[in-house]
Amino acid sequence: MNVLFNNPLLYVIDYPGHDALEILDKRNGRMGLLRGATADRMRGEFTQFLRQEHDQEEFEDFIDSYEAILDQPVSRH
Repeated sequence: MNVLFNNPLLYVIDYPGHDALEILDKRNGRMGLLRGATADRMRGEFTQFLRQEHDQEEFEDFIDSYEAILDQPVSRH
């Protein structure tokens, strides 16, 4: 498990041995797990996005573009 990104809005974890990427939107308590080619695409898009400075609105817009895959509520055990 590798934490790729963590800020007040978003948490991104890479599971290299499982070819998976977990994304947690902290704003609304939703998460999604991506695998295979979808995880690879998200890694690339996220890396490209982070190469530049963005204000909070641009960052939120980027997260919102993945809203459809953030379909699981986060729960505590």
